[in-house]
Amino acid sequence: MATTFIKNGWYAAAWTEEIGPQLIERWICGDPLVMFRDRDGKAIALDGTCPHRSYPLALGRLKDDVLECGYHGLAFGTDGRCVRAPGGEPVQPAMRVRSYRLVERGGLIWIWPGDPALADASKIVDWWLTDPAWTTVHDTKLVNARQSLLIDNLMDLTHEASLHMGTLGNAAVIETPLITETLPDHVRATRMMLDIPPPGLFAQMGLSGTIDRGQVAEFHPPGLCLTIVTAKPRTENAPTLRWTVLHALTPETEDRTRYLWATARDYALDDERISDIWLTQTNSIFDQDVAALEAQEQRLRATPKPIELSVAADAGALAARKMLRTWPQ
Repeated sequence: MATTFIKNGWYAAAWTEEIGPQLIERWICGDPLVMFRDRDGKAIALDGTCPHRSYPLALGRLKDDVLECGYHGLAFGTDGRCVRAPGGEPVQPAMRVRSYRLVERGGLIWIWPGDPALADASKIVDWWLTDPAWTTVHDTKLVNARQSLLIDNLMDLTHEASLHMGTLGNAAVIETPLITETLPDHVRATRMMLDIPPPGLFAQMGLSGTIDRGQVAEFHPPGLCLTIVTAKPRTENAPTLRWTVLHALTPETEDRTRYLWATARDYALDDERISDIWLTQTNSIFDQDVAALEAQEQRLRATPKPIELSVAADAGALAARKMLRTWPQ
């Protein structure tokens, strides 16, 4: 499987709390990077391979904002330039590593692996993480499967009725027609399920009777999916509950994806019990997805020419695939 990664786009590299003064290695779009914070607390990402003899820089040492390779001692500044070579010899101008453009906000560190001149932070879709009217819980899954399988999974939510029967699924997810739109910079797939019983997870939020359930799946290239949910009780004057799940899908290699997720809600902002339910249940649900995706990946690798047939519910996923094929690399 030969993968061409889209590098001119924003990917989630890490949660804020993951990056400190210690060196860590993180793979992004097939490339190893080294990440850390400088003395001022600014997150730094550099090419993670020493240009001298290909030693992993994350195995080196950081002192006074200088990263020293642990093999032969070449030292690099936070801008990637080599500032010291062994034996005090003059530093070659070519002896440097790439420094990456980062944006840190809303608890996430976003990275632009492509041409830095094209990086526009206003294109990052993350306002649920920064709006004080919403509160979030978050976590990370490391999935041994290609990124495209995760996008398919999140743009075709009919799998909820089979894979997540006790929490998200009910017959309405399959029976309700899907409306798919291809917009200039993203794909949207919408279902409005009217007068239905609340699924198990919804019931844990205090919903009873019947509800109108709105479900919007969006794909924003190259690696962000959104699940935007509304739950409006049919009871008169009952408030509508809203939550959005951000799925940041960062390809590490051709068959491994870092899945950084956050569930944001606009109700019960200070209720730790509700936050605990969202954290626990979302992790449990996504563990089911991970198991399914990894089983898919193994089968695809074992089958030289897999047969793939599609149905109407795949419209959102197929539109996302089409957008990715034409997206600037």
